[in-house]
Amino acid sequence: MIDPNKKEELPVNPTDVCYRAFALMKSKQFAEAEKILVNNLAHTEEPTPGALYHSALGVLYKMQGEYKTAWRHYTRAEKLLPQDPALKIIMARLLIEQFSEYDQAIKRAKKVLEILPDNPVFAHQAYVTMGLAYARKGTKKKAIEALEKSSGKDFENFVTAKNIDFHLVEMCLRKGWGVDSCYRFMSKALQFAKSRKEQPFVDTFQKMLDAFETEYPSTSSG
Repeated sequence: MIDPNKKEELPVNPTDVCYRAFALMKSKQFAEAEKILVNNLAHTEEPTPGALYHSALGVLYKMQGEYKTAWRHYTRAEKLLPQDPALKIIMARLLIEQFSEYDQAIKRAKKVLEILPDNPVFAHQAYVTMGLAYARKGTKKKAIEALEKSSGKDFENFVTAKNIDFHLVEMCLRKGWGVDSCYRFMSKALQFAKSRKEQPFVDTFQKMLDAFETEYPSTSSG
């Protein structure tokens, strides 16, 4: 017989715990999300669940603008899973956006290429991240080179156009850098979306390209 007064046991599946926490974060119930994550973190000694909880806490504090605390949790997660490429990308972006530590961000992005040299999506994210860091440093040539490399072989072996990251394109265009490279990137993205028959992305990318061609008519005409 179930005792209604008995306290509910803590979930043992770390993925489920994180999903619950993210749902609470989405509804801005940050204190409840933190409680769930901290309680479960205290009950695990395994590196993978521990890294997941620390990473989720990093997300939580980042959402609240507490970037130093977020960084501490990401660092702890990285120590537990030093070969996790997703963590390195997250941390590299945080280094760029909040701490202006561009060289450290580039170092982590390059590490991703070492860990997963043949994964096109992670390679894409690594090159975009490097390019953003170079752009913030004012290193125009390297930023454009990273943009060129970020599309790989025309996004070959990507599963979906959802994985295409336009942040570096946007930054380069704001600076007036590599307009031809930006156009090639956008054209490849559009062709990839068409090849996957992902109409919402086709429509979005086509609108972006149309706006680009209006702004830079000489580039689109070759």
